[in-house]
Amino acid sequence: YPLIKLQNRMCDLCGIGPNSRQHGGDQTDLRFAGFFSADAIEAAVRQSGANLNDNGVSTQEGGDVDEDDANGEEDDDGTYANFFGAGGGGGGTPAFVPCKEASFLRRRSTASTSTTSLSPCTFSTTSLSSSASLADDSFFRGGDQSQQGQQRVSRPDEPNLFEIPPELSATYRPIPLLLQLFIGIASALVVGRSSISQLFTSSSSLFTQSLRQILLVAPLPQRLLSFAVVRKALFFLLRTALLSTIAKLSIQEAFFMPSSVTPKHLAERGQLPSRLSKYTVVKPVAVSAPSNKKTDAKDNEQVSISASSWKEDDSSPPTVPIGVHSIQYTQQNNNGSKHKYDGIYLHHGFGASSLSWLPVFPALVDRLGSGSARGVAHDAPGFGFTDRPNADVDGGLEQYGFENNVGIGLALLNDSLSEQDASTDDAQTDDAPINGGANQNEAKSIAIFGHSMGSKSALLTALHYASHPKLQLKPNLVVLVAPALEGVSLPSRKGYGLKKKSSSAKESNGWVRILTRRVWIAWKKVFLDYPFRYGLRRVVCGTKDFWRRGLALAWGDPNRLSDSDVLRFQWASVTKGWEEGLINFTRSRILSSPAQHALDDEQLLREVANLKDTKVVIIYGSNDKVVRIEGSVAETLKRDFPNVKVVRMEGLGHDPYEEDVDGFLFELEKALEK
Repeated sequence: YPLIKLQNRMCDLCGIGPNSRQHGGDQTDLRFAGFFSADAIEAAVRQSGANLNDNGVSTQEGGDVDEDDANGEEDDDGTYANFFGAGGGGGGTPAFVPCKEASFLRRRSTASTSTTSLSPCTFSTTSLSSSASLADDSFFRGGDQSQQGQQRVSRPDEPNLFEIPPELSATYRPIPLLLQLFIGIASALVVGRSSISQLFTSSSSLFTQSLRQILLVAPLPQRLLSFAVVRKALFFLLRTALLSTIAKLSIQEAFFMPSSVTPKHLAERGQLPSRLSKYTVVKPVAVSAPSNKKTDAKDNEQVSISASSWKEDDSSPPTVPIGVHSIQYTQQNNNGSKHKYDGIYLHHGFGASSLSWLPVFPALVDRLGSGSARGVAHDAPGFGFTDRPNADVDGGLEQYGFENNVGIGLALLNDSLSEQDASTDDAQTDDAPINGGANQNEAKSIAIFGHSMGSKSALLTALHYASHPKLQLKPNLVVLVAPALEGVSLPSRKGYGLKKKSSSAKESNGWVRILTRRVWIAWKKVFLDYPFRYGLRRVVCGTKDFWRRGLALAWGDPNRLSDSDVLRFQWASVTKGWEEGLINFTRSRILSSPAQHALDDEQLLREVANLKDTKVVIIYGSNDKVVRIEGSVAETLKRDFPNVKVVRMEGLGHDPYEEDVDGFLFELEKALEK
């Protein structure tokens, strides 16, 4: 009953909207984004307690909240103990639920007060007590409710995917009809200011001669074609149409262009694209391109993983923190699966984002997980909702490379598995000591997935874990879906990563070099970047059917393409700088040069296939028109890589895990059993 009374009081206090400053100085707290401000909740708790007698009956209605009671002081443990019911911050029912949960709480008022999270938009007591990253705006999570209290709308066929908020637009908005009419008339007046006067006020001999030819001399078709007035009229219409089109495009670009918001802005407003979405600042793990360069004879610490040994150069430059969007999922049920992977990581392909894995993501973790497995997938730099680094600064373009992308994935998975260990330790502490914590020192089993371009990142991730045994993470499974690997399914281009600058080039920082670089950057922005960005935005956002037409080519059966499939790819078009990110990633690939002793993609696949206790599976669709594997490539894989299991999915295209979720899971589990 106190909780019900508290809910009603909170509705009274916050009737004008959550996180409002009109209550008398309530401070917006990002930890409660989408709910109520911390001061309003604390005031509600205190006032509700003051208005209830010993029997739980209200002694007064209404009344002002005492100014001292609205301060919301924290307890010694850093949590707000009064935010919870019986038991304080130790696991009671969260009191700061949205107003839409009031009826649900009334129905559950007789149940136990120790409940779990009521919905994805309800924070648990653990998230409050360990929210250091929340306090410094470095972490946000997707939810059911935006900060303004608007209900998020999810797809009926894909509950984990939200619709784009109505205030955002992924395409150019149409110009009103009246404005289009005004632009047309204004263009005609501007163009015809001289033409019309020449047409109607001029009485030149040319007009007289032309009229005589029409009436007396030439045949009718020739008369019309040679008529100077008609030629001038056509020229007038063409000039008017051209000026009108330019004016419409300019006005549309200035006032009716697609939305352009930062990922952090979406996170702060609770408008991330998925229930599983997270936005956090990540410092990537330093990863460099592996090579087959032999160590000196005096070096006895060379790591030999397979017949063709390789080593990783530890001289990689320090990494730069970056805001990263990811989807994360904790295993909910085991379903009696024989596969026991503690961590599952997924890399997406070119032009996509982590949302492309969303249809299969929860089921994949539930079927392959060990019971409390963590699944993580992030947006690579240049794609999705991850920040776009400035490519014009020193080292900026390297942040779009595969090594930095792998470093982001390593950091996210390490953090997720650390949370898994912490939750396991808490569970064993609350219950009796089970096995005495003997499994803490055992290596965790990792499954790594890569699609198309992401297959290269998956291979690099597996090699990194294999070359660092101290991490206690074993890449026991690597699954490559429609792999776009150079030298395997694509033409060979040995090496990846940008060519490192020589030390002499780094030291020559004279004013001439600095001035030349600034002039080049300015010229590039004006004559290359802006035109390419505008053209790309016009092509992608010009119509609502762009993604549908493009994905229809990637799907083996276009009839399988759903609105949710289109939405997962279209969502990122509302973010600021998505064109720049795509161009910078392309630049990083074009300007890359083969590094000496670097392993090409074929060698990477061979190294991973020869790893001990690592199973490699390649899955492709027979109707894949993007990366053609059917035929000679598939036969080469089976012949040259006997340790790799090659699975063909009949009738599917480049994205079989999106096109047929159940079929993909079935084929994967069947391949793992053999």
